[in-house]
Amino acid sequence: MAQQSSMPLRLLFVINPVSGGKKKADPEAFIKNYFRERQEEIHFFLLDKPQQALTDVIKKIKPSCVIAVGGDGTVKMVAEQLVNKDIPMGILPAGSANGMATELYIPADWEQVLTLITRDHPSTIMDIDLIQINGKETCIHLSDVGLNALLVKNFEQRGIRGKLGYALSAFKTLWQNRRMEVKIENKNMHLVRHAHMIVLANARMYGTGASINPDGDLTDGQFEVVILRKLSIPELLKMLFRHRPFDPSKTEILQASQVTISTRRWAHFQIDGEYMGKTRQIQARILPRALKVIVPVTPEAAR
Repeated sequence: MAQQSSMPLRLLFVINPVSGGKKKADPEAFIKNYFRERQEEIHFFLLDKPQQALTDVIKKIKPSCVIAVGGDGTVKMVAEQLVNKDIPMGILPAGSANGMATELYIPADWEQVLTLITRDHPSTIMDIDLIQINGKETCIHLSDVGLNALLVKNFEQRGIRGKLGYALSAFKTLWQNRRMEVKIENKNMHLVRHAHMIVLANARMYGTGASINPDGDLTDGQFEVVILRKLSIPELLKMLFRHRPFDPSKTEILQASQVTISTRRWAHFQIDGEYMGKTRQIQARILPRALKVIVPVTPEAAR
C-alpha cells in the first residue's frame, strides 16, 4: 500500500460491536495496544451509529485506509462506502462468518492483519469486482435466493453461533425448503429452471468454507449464476463440514455480467450473509474492479 514517507498512515477502524458474539479479545483494545507506540494515526467508528455518520467521518478525516472489523456483514457495509474510491479497505476478521477474509487469504490472526495494513509485512492492493443488486445494494461476496437465504433466516432466529448453529438450522431449513420455478434472463440467455437455490457468486465459498463456485475469480469482470437443482442432507453436510463443492451433476453454473432473476412465487433472499426478506425479482450487474482491498502478497492473491 503506497504511502507518503513524510506522513504517517491515517487508519479508520470500523467495528461491529456485536460481530462474532462474545470473543476472548476486544478488537478496539487490541488495536489501541498495537498502535500505542507507533506513529500511525488511528480512529474508530462503531457500527451501532447511523450509517450516514460513517460517510461523514470518512469525508472528514480522509483516511489512508478503512478497516472493517467484523464478519462478512461488516465487510459489506464498509465496502459500500468505498465503491469506486481511491481509499483501500482492510479486513480484520472478527465475525462468526469471515468468508471474504478467507477468500482473500487474509490471516485470522489480528496482529498479522495489522502488519499487512501497516506494510510491516508485504501486502498489496487488489482491485476486485462487486455485484450491484437492484440498483442499490452491493454484494461483495455471495448472494442467493432460496435454500441458503432461508438457512440464514433460521440461523439468525436460532441464535446459536458457529457450525453447530448452522447444522441445527440446516435440518430445519431442509424440512421447510421447496424447489422454486425461476426465470434467468439477459441479452444472451432466457432460461426457466426448477431449483432449490440460485446463487449470485462473486467469490468462491461461503463463510463456513463450503465451496459453491470453485472457479470464481474476483477480478474477471463477471460473476457466476449457480443453479442448485438437486440437494440432499448428506450433500449439504458435506459442504458445511468437509469443505467440498456441490456435486457437479446436481448444479449448473453460468457466467454473466448482468442478469435478471424472477421467481414464480415469493422466495427468501440474502446478500453477504444478511437476510433481506422475500423477493420475486432480482436484477444484478457487475461493477468491475470497483473496490480496493489490502491483501497479502501471495501467488493466490496476485492472480
